[in-house]
Amino acid sequence: MHLIYIDDSADEKLCVFSALAVPANEWREAFNRVRSFRRELKRTDGISVHVEFHAWKFVSGRGQLAQQVVAKGRRCQIFKDALALVAQLPGARLFNVVFPAHQEERAFERLLNRINRTLQVSDSRAVLICDEGKEVVFTRLVRRMGVYNPIPSSRGVWADTGERTRNLPLDRIIEDPLFKRSEQSYFIQLVDFCAYALLRRERPVESKTRYGLDKAFSLLAPVLVTEASQRDPEGIIRP
Repeated sequence: MHLIYIDDSADEKLCVFSALAVPANEWREAFNRVRSFRRELKRTDGISVHVEFHAWKFVSGRGQLAQQVVAKGRRCQIFKDALALVAQLPGARLFNVVFPAHQEERAFERLLNRINRTLQVSDSRAVLICDEGKEVVFTRLVRRMGVYNPIPSSRGVWADTGERTRNLPLDRIIEDPLFKRSEQSYFIQLVDFCAYALLRRERPVESKTRYGLDKAFSLLAPVLVTEASQRDPEGIIRP
């Protein structure tokens, strides 16, 4: 059993989804590590454990994190430290999708199919926990894919039927997705950092590159689901 936290990051060209899978039996230990990380930031930088971390605002220097000033350079270092934390969470695995901005729903579909297939291989099941804001779209997709989910054959046609597609409904995702406000979930905040790190790697901007954020995604290498795509060495799912 897994809890899978999903969030996205986008600009005018790309949409990125990241999904952080945490085994249910490791969840408490993972949470304790994240809480310890936040408590340490309270000690070193005065950042309350209740302050929401939203990636693009965080690294852009927006919003007051603490009574004292937390400079942009320090924020970017904390951002990278958070990614390193994700890479060390017990049993964690990270799925990633990069699609053109106008193909958001298709990107989410591909993500769900890859999650479902990975869960089949490991004989597990999962509950999806998403950031608020797209409840209607995501719930509709999960429900539809649980009944009708045509998958094209990688060889052109399925050998046993001769058809180009086969209906392979999602069978490892339990119930509708759950939706939480990101300010109420450390894990949604972390997966938002992961998605933003990939966006800035794919679409670097000078104001962030100067702080090394275009290379920060590499910190997540230990938890990447590399088998999610045979065409990408990091397993990133692309069109």
